[in-house]
Amino acid sequence: MAQDEGIRVGHQTWLPVVLFAAGVALILAALAAGTADVSLFILFPVFTGTSPLFISGVLLIVMSFFVGFALIMMGQLEALRHAPEMPEEIEAEIHDGAIPESHKTKPDFGGLILIGPIPIAFGSNRSIAIFMLVAGVVLVAAFIVAAVFFH
Repeated sequence: MAQDEGIRVGHQTWLPVVLFAAGVALILAALAAGTADVSLFILFPVFTGTSPLFISGVLLIVMSFFVGFALIMMGQLEALRHAPEMPEEIEAEIHDGAIPESHKTKPDFGGLILIGPIPIAFGSNRSIAIFMLVAGVVLVAAFIVAAVFFH
């Protein structure tokens, strides 16, 4: 297992990804078998089906979100248990309202909002915003391709 500052990262972190991929695979299998349908609603793909294959896929996707959230929470609790003690001089400065320069970091972040087929990307710097925009265009193209080929 990999080590990240003393916190064990195991194979269970891949479980939500595997569940999600298996759910997508089951839905695609249901579409290929003709027991599910896909249609467009204002360029949004809508998947419908009543077969056990389709329902199992949807349940696996929903389960992947619950498992992922639970693993995130367990990881945070594990990190708190293994957190090193803070040196007294730094703790005193933090309680006084001053954070030392050595502990200040500027986080990088980005996001993507899809309003219909229009991606709206943002980020803390230009490269992240461009990456998010490219991801949005790829997602919209994938939805359109899926709607055309599976309808």
